[in-house]
Amino acid sequence: MKQSQQQHSPQNQESNPRKFEGFTFYGETPEASETEDSSTEIQSDSTQSKSFPLAMASTGEKLQIVKIKGGEGTVHRLIGMGFVPGIEIAVISNSGGSAIVAIGDNRIGLGAGMAQKIMCVNSKE
Repeated sequence: MKQSQQQHSPQNQESNPRKFEGFTFYGETPEASETEDSSTEIQSDSTQSKSFPLAMASTGEKLQIVKIKGGEGTVHRLIGMGFVPGIEIAVISNSGGSAIVAIGDNRIGLGAGMAQKIMCVNSKE
């Protein structure tokens, strides 16, 4: 009896969510520390000029994404938000590395860490 009560299964973990500062996590979340060896990069073919991280961009700049760096989970998350190599974005605000960008009619806010993983070049207009 005691042994069956002590066993933990993935189903138990999902039914017992962890709470953290107003957020509820169900299941596992990826580790925050990623090594350079396990990074995944997605790159566009148009890399004629020197690229720089989105975190270094100035307010009002129009940029083209050329590369996304980071672990597989990070890259998939950014792609899911619309940050795809080759797409044009406009920087609405940039403060301390954090950025608010426009992708079409959408506005997306990124922390400094995520903004560092998006490599851009100035858009050709």
